Formats: sequence, structure tokens, C-alpha cells
Amino acid sequence: MAQKGEGAVGPSSRIGLVGQTIALENRSSRASSVLTPSLARIADKDVEVELRGLSQPLFKVGGKLGNIVTSSSLSQIHRGWRIIAVNGQRLAAEEVSKALAAAQKMAKYTVTFGLEDEAKSDLPNGDRLDKERKERERFDNERLEKARLEKERSEKERLEKERLEKERLEKERLEKERRDEQEKERLAKARDKERKQEAEKRAAREVAEKSLEQSTGLPPRETVQEPQRALLAALAPVTRSPTPEAKPKGPCDKCDGPHATDDCPHFKKPRDDHKDAYENYQKTQKTGSEKIEEVKLSSASCRVLPQPGDGSCLFHSMNHGLKGSGASALRAEIADYIAAHPSEEVAGNPVSDWVLWDSGEDPASYARSMRAGSRWGGAMEIALCAKLRHAFIEIFERRPDHFVRIASFGDSRAANRIRLLYGGRIHYDAIETR
Repeated sequence: MAQKGEGAVGPSSRIGLVGQTIALENRSSRASSVLTPSLARIADKDVEVELRGLSQPLFKVGGKLGNIVTSSSLSQIHRGWRIIAVNGQRLAAEEVSKALAAAQKMAKYTVTFGLEDEAKSDLPNGDRLDKERKERERFDNERLEKARLEKERSEKERLEKERLEKERLEKERLEKERRDEQEKERLAKARDKERKQEAEKRAAREVAEKSLEQSTGLPPRETVQEPQRALLAALAPVTRSPTPEAKPKGPCDKCDGPHATDDCPHFKKPRDDHKDAYENYQKTQKTGSEKIEEVKLSSASCRVLPQPGDGSCLFHSMNHGLKGSGASALRAEIADYIAAHPSEEVAGNPVSDWVLWDSGEDPASYARSMRAGSRWGGAMEIALCAKLRHAFIEIFERRPDHFVRIASFGDSRAANRIRLLYGGRIHYDAIETR
């Protein structure tokens, strides 16, 4: 079945009618003065009528060649009109009847009406067919040329789109390379800055470790098996028993001989006066003739109050003794004090040195992490709590049948008295006496 548009009768302007569409095509004027009014309508223009198929035909065709309208019930189609195309396909006269019958089986179809040139009508049948063939070829060539031009236009549009897309992709690639290069530079600078900061921290930590070792005998943290235990001993003020009365005739506290301790001929120097003594100071440390007071609590007289193992056990324990507003508030108060007073001395050394020894960080960074709750509290926080809350804080360790004090912070005469149980490494619980 020939499709609409093949062998098209040429460009046209469209006029809408009820249930139909008529398209008019200009062509060369025909010189005729004997045409009826109905034939005059198609003398200079071909008329294309759109019809509904699948029903009884509303006009009939006949004539010598079968292409002339012999009767019509439509006002748009008149008797005597010649059919020159069906569904836009230009046809020879003898092809019309067959093409029209096939088109009437479609839902919709178009029929183009026109007048043949008189010269063409007078031609012998073979010449007339040849002329019609040439006309069809001309129309086909025009259609093919139009299709070619449309294809060229589409191809140009496609190529232009491809060019623009390539430009866009290249621009994106270059932009990504630029961003990646900037990111590499940023990361390289960040790594250099981080390495520089780490080197500065290590240098500052080494200085702090040397200072603390000279003033307290506290060795570098990495050499200590239990850092918090060692820090407690180094930070806690020495609790001394009253100076014993002089015993001119002995016995000597150093050798048990019949002479005063200070006059001992065998031991000229104070006993246990060396940097490792602090690790067992609660039992053996002496400074001159004064010795450390050992404090014990019987298990029967005490009650241990376990605290949550949530990283804030020390602050829970101290807050329990202080009867304060909460562990978080106490943590924040101490962290803010560390950040604001890095040069304040605790046990004869600045806060910054103790912080560097314990964490390797500067006080501001240490305080931020402490305040956020991402760091456990330890000896430094106990010492500062005793100072800020005017409390006397005692640290005990468990023994089989009693508790022994290993460190104390603050004034023993203070009204706030807090007892903590050190469970090893970083855990603390509260102690209450019965």
C-alpha cells in the first residue's frame, strides 16, 4: 500500500472542514474558458480531500480510464473531477481504481483531484503514460532531495551536538584534573603541616619529660609500665608524719647503732633518696629524717561504690564525694581550667608539662578532647579537682583485707573529703566509710 507522502503532490496550505481536511497546491494556470464552475475549482489547483474509510464510498468513479468522478454525495467532491493521487501517491489514470479500492479499506485516506493538461489528454496513450512517469519521477526526485537535505540537516545537528558534548566532557575532565591537583596540593600541605606539628609536639614532650624527670624523678611515659600509677605518685604532695624527736644515743634509724640518725658513721646520705623511690613511696620513701605516713582502711569499715565504665568513672567518683551536679559538669570545669591555665604549677611543674608527659598534646587540644568526653581523666584531673573544689582527695588501692592509700591531693584539713579506689590503669570507684 502506498503511504501518504510518497510521490507527494508538492507543498500545500491547509484549510479545515468538518470531518475533512482539504489541502490546496498551486500549480501553473490552465487557460480554459469552457470549464464548469466545479471544474474551475481544480483548474489551477489540485484539491486534496481527507475521507473516512471502512464505510460505503460517498462518490463513484468511472470514465474511459476509470479516474473520473461520475457521481458524489459530498459537497467537496464534484462530478467530472479527475483523481490524480491517492494517499499522496501520484498515479497513472489506469492505476486509480485499484489504489482507491485499497485506500477505502483504511480508517482514513486522502484523494487528490485535478485536471489533466489538454496537451496531455491529446497525447497517444504511450506518450501520455511516459509523461506521467516523468512527472512521477520529478515528484520523487523532489521528495528524495528534500529527504536528503533533511538528512544533511539532521547529521549536522548530530555532529554539532557531539562536538558540544565532547567540549563539555573535555571541560569537565580538565576541571576535575584541576580540582584533583588542588586536592593533592592541599593534602600534601596538610601532611607537611601535620608532620611539622608532630615534630614540634615530640620536641616539646621531650623537653617536658626531661624537666619532670629532673624535678620529680618521673621517667618518660613510654618507659613506665603503669603510667597513671606513676603520675599519681609524682603529682601527689608528700604526706609526712611529724618529725621524730632526736635520739642522741640511738638507736639509729639507718643502722640501729647507738648514735643519732643524723650522725650515722655508716650512712652519710639520706636513705632511699633516688629517682625510683617514688614507685613505692607509701612504704619506704624518706626525705631527711621525715618518712611518709602510711594510711590504711579496713575492708569492714568501708563500702565501695562501683561507677559506670563509660569513660567518666573518675568524674562520677569525684562528683559522688562532692555531691555535685554531675560528672559532665565537673569534667567541663576541669577541662576549661586546663585550657585557661596551661602555665599554672601543680606539684612544682606547669600544667602544660604534665599534659605533654601524659598525652603528647598541647593543653588546648587536650582540654578540648577532655571536655568532649573522648578522654579518660587521671591524676592531673584529680589534682585540679582538689584545688578548684578545696577538697582533700585520697587515692586507695585494694589489699586482701584492707585498703592502702597510695596518694593524696589537697589540704587534709579541708571540709570536702573524697576517697577514691584506684582499680588499676584508668578505672576509679568511690569509697565511703561506714
